[in-house]
Amino acid sequence: MESEKGLQLLHVSWDDVQSLTEEIARQIQERGYVPDVIVAVSRGGFDPARILCDQLGIKRLASLQIEYYSDINETSSTPEIVFPLNTEVPDTSILIVDDVSDTGTSLQVARDHVHERGASEVRVATLHVKPWTKFKPDFSASVVESWIIYPWEIVESINSITEKLRLEGLSSSNVERELIRLGFNRKQLEKTN
Repeated sequence: MESEKGLQLLHVSWDDVQSLTEEIARQIQERGYVPDVIVAVSRGGFDPARILCDQLGIKRLASLQIEYYSDINETSSTPEIVFPLNTEVPDTSILIVDDVSDTGTSLQVARDHVHERGASEVRVATLHVKPWTKFKPDFSASVVESWIIYPWEIVESINSITEKLRLEGLSSSNVERELIRLGFNRKQLEKTN
């Protein structure tokens, strides 16, 4: 990972998540796509998937969990399905939802997994897409290059960056200054340790 001092972060609020998800719902409705089931990719896809259920009037929400990112900007060698799809989907139309298509590798694994379970149609939606992704979702709201801090992972992100900054030799006061420079606020910092 590059030095945290050069790290560019995009802080996304709950209002941003709502707006981005509404944009995805608009795209889905415009294209006339009506999924039978929405599948959240755990963990980042849970909140956007639930909002999409509301926006699209879909009652069936399932999930699967893939582990690929071990830390900020750090991946393991290959994505691993740690919790397979938790419902039967033969002959159904599925919308897989995640927060971001970064490398796209885990989304490809998710789509293949759902297809293998017998889904007749599988489409994918993400809030964000990185320009270098190898997997372009069917629906997305924004293209970004920065590392994204979603509202459901603030404490986890602060703790991870703090640990890395300490390993770089920064004192506690300098760590706090760097976290503030990176866009975290004092109230968020008070909730960590």
